[in-house]
Amino acid sequence: MAMNAQSAEAVASVETDDSAQSEELEYQRIPPSRQLSGKYFLGSYSGEHVAGTEFVIGAALVSLGVSTSDLIWGLILGNFMAVLSWALICAPVATRARMTVYWYLARLAGKKVSLIYNLINGLFYAVIAGAMITVSASAFRVLTDIPPQTGLYPTSISFVVLALFVGAFTVWLTLKGFKRIANFSTVCAPWMAIMFLVSGILSVPIVTHLGAEQGMTGLGAVLDGLVWTGSTPDGEPGINMWVIAAWAWGINLPMHLGMSDMSILRFARKSSYGFFSAAGMYIGHFMAWVCAGILGATSAMLLKESLVDLDPGAIAFRLLGGMGLIAVVIAGWTTSIPSLYRSGLAFQSVFHRHKPYAVNVAVGVVTTMLACFPFAFSSLLNVLSWFVIAMAPVGAIIAAEHFALPRAGIRPLWREHQGETDNKPAIQTWVVGAILGALLIAIPQVHLFTVFIPVWGISFFLYPLLCRRSVARVEADIDHYAEAYGPVDPPELPGETPQPHPPVNRRDPLYWTAFACLLVMVLASFWAWLGESAAALQYVETYKWLLVPLTLLYFVTATIWIQRRREVSK
Repeated sequence: MAMNAQSAEAVASVETDDSAQSEELEYQRIPPSRQLSGKYFLGSYSGEHVAGTEFVIGAALVSLGVSTSDLIWGLILGNFMAVLSWALICAPVATRARMTVYWYLARLAGKKVSLIYNLINGLFYAVIAGAMITVSASAFRVLTDIPPQTGLYPTSISFVVLALFVGAFTVWLTLKGFKRIANFSTVCAPWMAIMFLVSGILSVPIVTHLGAEQGMTGLGAVLDGLVWTGSTPDGEPGINMWVIAAWAWGINLPMHLGMSDMSILRFARKSSYGFFSAAGMYIGHFMAWVCAGILGATSAMLLKESLVDLDPGAIAFRLLGGMGLIAVVIAGWTTSIPSLYRSGLAFQSVFHRHKPYAVNVAVGVVTTMLACFPFAFSSLLNVLSWFVIAMAPVGAIIAAEHFALPRAGIRPLWREHQGETDNKPAIQTWVVGAILGALLIAIPQVHLFTVFIPVWGISFFLYPLLCRRSVARVEADIDHYAEAYGPVDPPELPGETPQPHPPVNRRDPLYWTAFACLLVMVLASFWAWLGESAAALQYVETYKWLLVPLTLLYFVTATIWIQRRREVSK
């Protein structure tokens, strides 16, 4: 006998045996009273993607030998595709199903597939979080005599102790939950974006002066000759625009086309909030990558060292001083905290018999230990690419389950409805996708950064075809989504009712004080462009001290203002 949507949810909840349901509602659909407005997602996306990875990736793209024009056009195209992936694929599924990706996949494919995926997904975000804890620790390292940690393993016990301390604080912040994580990001994100922007502004006259000493005239010629040269440090040809576009699109594939941001966007009132990812993509993965590349190349030339031998702390400290170190620390936190949150959700689905708090603590401990090994960030681009390829078929399966199967008359989550133990089409699709990825990687002409595109596309079309040929039943004259997920607005939890969300009062003088601090930071950085370019480096020393009071005033006023806004919005 067929189960209705409500009984299916009940069975799924019993199967998880999560006797200690946490405030994050891992195994319940999100009711209207728990749904959040767009400001949380704007702050979360901009904070997470204007972060520590930008220091690493911006410098790495310089070392990969891309040319200036290929970098700019590749980032414009790739980030546009990423925003569309969030807004048109991930967000509609998240806001209709209102489930975490982990619970959704368990109902879609059964325990075997969801177990493997959750382990891979949890490990993916743990690696990112560990790498960003390492990045934060690199900032504190600059204030000590600890040498730069850019190898595969640590060479200093003091650095290990430092990484453990930073990791412990990061885990503590993560345990505060998504809403407080978003508020933390909302305060940090504007300042972080300004730090990347002013680093680029300050670097331009300096690198122009360095280029002039070598006979280069014009900013374009200097950038082509000293920053994005089109060749690697070994003199080999660099990557082209299409590879850059694929990388910008695919670096966050586990979140958008891989569907793991269902766990975040299930709280969104509207699927259109997926477009807020543009704040992260074009501020973080465009402006910040460009500025970090210029900053990295400039700092390396001033320090007379190779860029690959410098960590983010050393790069930021050379031009921004103490505030640069704070920027690196906060940049690491704004990525590591939400990554740990996602990793915790993944492992909670694996170890569901344990309390969510205990699982999150255990994940944090392991991630902090991983952060002691610098390979987590020194090899970040290649490590992320392998994870992207492994997870691409699963995201395609989830997307096809929601978008393609109803068009073929098959309800989403049909495996659960029909009482099947495993979803054989899903298993077969994942295997085919993994084999295809391995074959493409073996082809020298195919760049690792681009493999996810054919893997995801073929998996999306293969899965519905296999479902039609399997035991999946075709049902006509039903609302496939209502039968699978339940009503559009899930019922409220006992004792909770939707609360009005009054508009935020931006006449608060604290808001304008914080805004003025950021504006002065930007305007003051342009002072380096006045006069002779040779004097720009001298002005940087003055600017470092100017940043201190402006930063302190910004964080005090912005934190108080965001706290007031949070109280008004309750």
